[in-house]
Amino acid sequence: MHLLLLRPEGRAQSLAEKLAALGHRSTQCPMVSIETLTPPPAPFDGAVAAFFVSRTAVEMADQALAGHWPGLPCFAVGAGTAEALSGHGVKAWHPAKGAETSEGVLALPQWRQLPPGPVVIVKGEGGREAFAQAARGEGREVRDWPLYRRTLPDFDGESLLQGWRRNGVDAILATSGEILENLFRVAPLAHHDWLHQVLWLVPVERVAQRARQLGCQRIWVLGGAGDDAILGRIAKTSHYGEDPTGP
Repeated sequence: MHLLLLRPEGRAQSLAEKLAALGHRSTQCPMVSIETLTPPPAPFDGAVAAFFVSRTAVEMADQALAGHWPGLPCFAVGAGTAEALSGHGVKAWHPAKGAETSEGVLALPQWRQLPPGPVVIVKGEGGREAFAQAARGEGREVRDWPLYRRTLPDFDGESLLQGWRRNGVDAILATSGEILENLFRVAPLAHHDWLHQVLWLVPVERVAQRARQLGCQRIWVLGGAGDDAILGRIAKTSHYGEDPTGP
């Protein structure tokens, strides 16, 4: 497999090295850029929990808090984000591999046992609306703390697509709907047929639905955006074939 990694800059190297160890090629092309925002005041007063949506959210929060973390329960979307929190001395609960999604966090027993009160989503501008809506459905006040903005990098789409096709890219990892849509914006229409035929790896069914709307035909839903979910699916596929349901 030659996998195209579209994660933000600095977030794909570890995965690329793990893929290489399994005998797979990869190409990195960040399909989203991260811009730091001037942080609004931290909305933790009276909150009963904080949910961190990414490693970027963790690092931006540490800068905004100057290392003075609030002493309240923390939740992470996956193991990678929890690991980033642990690096700052913060324990976080997160879903198991294969369930590293917003829905996975909401199903955690630690989340279900939270007392009534506001919850804070530490995130970038936009996104995680499904999580916020579900939390409000539980009767909770939801406070967003946006710390960064995602933008579309300036690319020569024709050169990129020609290079990927020439070099044998046969699968694309899109860890969010925004990243998926950005690639279709960058790609000239002449290459959309190729994008429709190539194999897509996406974290959750919502992103898969958007991929289908854009015309993509071969899609794996990983159950999470972390390295473990990606590598586990690829390893299982290597053993069982492209429909890796297994015995």
